[in-house]
Amino acid sequence: MRLVPHWEELLVVCAYAAHVVVVPGTKVEESFTLHATRDFLLRGTSSDQLERFDHVEFEGAVPRSFVPPFLLASLPTPALQLAGQAGLIRDGVDAQVIVRLVLAFVSALALIFLSRRVRSTYGARIAKYTLVLSATQFHVPFWAGRTVPNMLAFPLVQIAMGLFISPPVLQALAKPRFATRRNTLLGFAILTFAALVIRLELLALLVPFALENLLQGSVGFVELAGTGIVATAASLATSVVVDSHLWRTSTWLWPEGHAFWFNVVEGKSSDWGVSPPLHYFTSALPKLLHLSLLPAAFSFLLDRRSRRLLLPCIVFVALLSALEHKEWRFAVYVVPAFTVAAAGGIVGYGAFTGSARLRRLALLALVGANLLFTALGALASSQNYPGLAAVSFLTQHLANERGKFSPANGKPVKVHVGIEAKMTGASTFVLYDQEGTTPEGDNEAWYLTPRTVGATAIIVYDRSEAPALSTLDGLSRSGEYDYALVDAAAADWTLFDTGDASGAESVRVLYEAPTFAGFDWRAVVLRGQVGDFVRTRPSVRVVQFSRTDAA
Repeated sequence: MRLVPHWEELLVVCAYAAHVVVVPGTKVEESFTLHATRDFLLRGTSSDQLERFDHVEFEGAVPRSFVPPFLLASLPTPALQLAGQAGLIRDGVDAQVIVRLVLAFVSALALIFLSRRVRSTYGARIAKYTLVLSATQFHVPFWAGRTVPNMLAFPLVQIAMGLFISPPVLQALAKPRFATRRNTLLGFAILTFAALVIRLELLALLVPFALENLLQGSVGFVELAGTGIVATAASLATSVVVDSHLWRTSTWLWPEGHAFWFNVVEGKSSDWGVSPPLHYFTSALPKLLHLSLLPAAFSFLLDRRSRRLLLPCIVFVALLSALEHKEWRFAVYVVPAFTVAAAGGIVGYGAFTGSARLRRLALLALVGANLLFTALGALASSQNYPGLAAVSFLTQHLANERGKFSPANGKPVKVHVGIEAKMTGASTFVLYDQEGTTPEGDNEAWYLTPRTVGATAIIVYDRSEAPALSTLDGLSRSGEYDYALVDAAAADWTLFDTGDASGAESVRVLYEAPTFAGFDWRAVVLRGQVGDFVRTRPSVRVVQFSRTDAA
């Protein structure tokens, strides 16, 4: 195996890392894994610490497995230790970025593994084009470092696909039949684990690949069934034992089975929205792949290898289409396969026309389109984390006011964090891993610099979702808070803006964190106002209250 990376492999790593660094904020979809990862980093797995895990208070609609965040927490520990000792982690945002960079790096390595299998089977040019197209796409690189369950399973899917494509070269030369069978079975074992522990919808991808390999004679039914039984037993045992303990249930718990029953059998997933039957084919895949769908279709028609790779993926998407609730993340696993086919289509187009120049022009056109979509996507996404922006503003504001609040005079600052802020960037890393925000009875995160172990909190963040605190009027009447991060769309804002609400004079808006509201193409095309291209709207307001006990 080549140890020195190709330039296009380095390009993938850099692209994935850049998306994490440029947009460090997170959304609510990432919160369970992200917060569980922090809990594992700080508290380990001892029973006496489980009460302080974030999921105890905010458990979510359905339980998710703790196995992925436990594995994720074990990976960045050396990087956090080195960065902490070097004084590079100033606050929780830096620590959060390191955790996400590790996940992005794992996903990039999985793609590189897949590309090297493509190189040994399809050729160096197709492998190179696969990586270049993958690095310049928007959605997969942007989400590769985000802790949604789909992207935790994504590296495993890429590895499994690589194992399906070809065996290692040296083993293939010695015992080609044995190498093919062994790697195919290993791929199915990995995909089984990913499905049963992380995302159960991957069973709909595993079954078509299994049928295809059986029909092709790559594996026999008995050995495939045996591998499936062993992998299923090991995966279920791991998930049930770990998650029953950490969720503290009185009966055995299999999170993915519970989620399947809740979302599919009971049909609760439709509460999150219903999409047309062809949504994945007409909207999600074009959104994920853009113009790469064209050469992928060309390759599908002309290249038997592409058909073998894409047919199970198409069946998978068709099976997902039977569910009413649809999200592009559920179909993201097929992007690498379509990208390989797109690379093959570009190479095939060059061979079909007999022109290397046309082949290069086709590649440049796709890369140019990808970069355009990536620039627009990154521009929009950078405005989509008002919760993080609001916390950052308040942190700086309180740093300037630090002399007025201290444990010595008994005046810690109490801040209520609203739902909108929590959904758009105010993670536990961001809130609690900064100077002066140590929760009661907790040691400050060991990776922070400087580290003040056992410090008393002078800023107390309250993330309560009590109905009485869901409005600005309720927060103001409670008299408990000095500051609050409030949804700018709260129903009673108009009363406070006009001064008609009781206590309106005690509320002062310090900052409005905006969120993305669309692109104004007419401002650029018709009026030449480039600065007005990105439209925003207020999302989270930082407000200050005059507490009756603050004097």
